[in-house]
Amino acid sequence: MIQKTQLQEIDELERNAIGLPSFTAKQMSGLLDTLVSSLSTQYHQYLKHHWVVEGPEHRDLHVFFEEAYMETQGHLDAVAERMTTLGAVPTASMRAQAGKSLLEAESEGVFPIRDMLKSDLENEQALISFIGETIAKASELKDYGTETLLKKVLMEREERAHEIDHYLGHDSLVRKTLAEAQ
Repeated sequence: MIQKTQLQEIDELERNAIGLPSFTAKQMSGLLDTLVSSLSTQYHQYLKHHWVVEGPEHRDLHVFFEEAYMETQGHLDAVAERMTTLGAVPTASMRAQAGKSLLEAESEGVFPIRDMLKSDLENEQALISFIGETIAKASELKDYGTETLLKKVLMEREERAHEIDHYLGHDSLVRKTLAEAQ
């Protein structure tokens, strides 16, 4: 086994190059780490939905889920990078992220597409709420860089939720009854 030298502990905060007080950087990096973990959960859920989607709108939804997981991965990366700017280390292992995530990971298996989309919408709403709270905290602590980044992320998450809501409209996603499926 290769012996490794750890340069920074997960809960250790280095001095940041942008001049934010350590109190501010510590508070914000804790909130951002929760967001990193939550975005990771949602990323994996969108990826799963991309893999398993079926039905009459398969192609459109397959593309939609691909766009969703790619956008989510971009948000995840941007937030984690902001943490490093603050002098923090983002949680990276899936196990540790699951413990810090605001979102519950979807069970294994395939579910009706409407149920998967409803779950995605609930997750987006939870993310939107948490991001809004984190923006308010960033503003209060005068961490304007984090505030600016999160406002962009918030707008894109809101648009994603709006798109999901359209898919769940009354005239979309033809639903077979159990009798028709057999």
